[in-house]
Amino acid sequence: MKMQHTVLFMLFIFLPLANVSAQAQTPRSENPDYFIEGGLRYGTALYHPESFDYLKDFRFNSYEMRFGIQTHGKNAWERPLGNPVLGIALRYTDYVDFSDPPLLRRQQRDTLGKNIAVFGYMQAPIVRWGCFTWHYQLGLGAACFTKKNELISVHVNPYVSLQSGFDFRLSRRIDLTVNANFVHASNASLNFPNWGINEIQGIAGVRYHFNNSENPGIKRRELFEKFKPHNALFVTVDPGWLWSRYNNWYYFKTGISAGYERQLIPFLKAGAALEFHITNRLTQTREYQPVYEDGTSYEAPKTLFSSAALAFGDLTFGRFAFSIGVGAYLFRSPADFDLAQAGAYSGTLSEMPWFYEKIGLKVSLGEKQNHYVGASIRAHFPVADYLAFTYGYRFWKF
Repeated sequence: MKMQHTVLFMLFIFLPLANVSAQAQTPRSENPDYFIEGGLRYGTALYHPESFDYLKDFRFNSYEMRFGIQTHGKNAWERPLGNPVLGIALRYTDYVDFSDPPLLRRQQRDTLGKNIAVFGYMQAPIVRWGCFTWHYQLGLGAACFTKKNELISVHVNPYVSLQSGFDFRLSRRIDLTVNANFVHASNASLNFPNWGINEIQGIAGVRYHFNNSENPGIKRRELFEKFKPHNALFVTVDPGWLWSRYNNWYYFKTGISAGYERQLIPFLKAGAALEFHITNRLTQTREYQPVYEDGTSYEAPKTLFSSAALAFGDLTFGRFAFSIGVGAYLFRSPADFDLAQAGAYSGTLSEMPWFYEKIGLKVSLGEKQNHYVGASIRAHFPVADYLAFTYGYRFWKF
């Protein structure tokens, strides 16, 4: 991914830390403000510079439906974020190319198929002033492609949606919304090819509120219990699998970690952990493909091992947390081998072979929230290493 796309991604991640909402003191309604929103997206797909040049001229549209609720500061994490909107979205994309020539349009209809995505999202204000709101949005979910194609080779894929835009309140029940949206979908090395698809689109929509609140996002000046930072020690198990581009074998990958976390403020947690990963070959899925140009083959190791130190930050929304981290390898065996990269360096490995990234979602369980489950993608940006399913236990809180 180009540098400007990386900057855009980091901007969305850290916007909560720069919330400068200018909030009018209009009284809020006591009734829950549920809403429904319909929208039309139009834009393009980013193309891989080495292949698929046709994507640079690719134009298509999407349709989406959103359901959401406006928070009012009841929970401690809501107030520092300016009382965000929480919701779920359904998005349908038909990859019909609306550009010329018509021959290309028919070709892409046959190649990429259709996409149905479902994702949860959090939308928080950057500036709120009267009937105008400038917001950012983080979304995470899954997308189902109706056919396997040359970009993504499995039907169901992780789906990330980053968005920023403007809301204009036209009446007590009707809002006009205008947004810019970035989307990434790929299969996290569950199968190949896995180039993924990246979309940049504009969205225009209309939102209907089910109550008559004049300004539902504005909190009252009330006395809230003062937040107290707290700490915890935890352990996790992260099983998953990947398909190696290097030799077309399936591998089972297991991660075990132990670490420390601190809830710094109601919506932000930071921590560090030691991670250990073991990768075992499972079964041959295709006839072995030679790696080298001269046709000679190379027997990939049946077991790989690595250890690493990870630093992470979690955006926490009650029981839910959106996590992003950066890790540094302490030990790798073999040291110069990576399954997802066809045995060669790419992504982060091309410049910093001892670093990786990790992004995912966690959900805390139980009355004391000692247990949590989730999923994450470990990657050498932008090439995915593997998709992990997480179980964690906080065994000591203080």
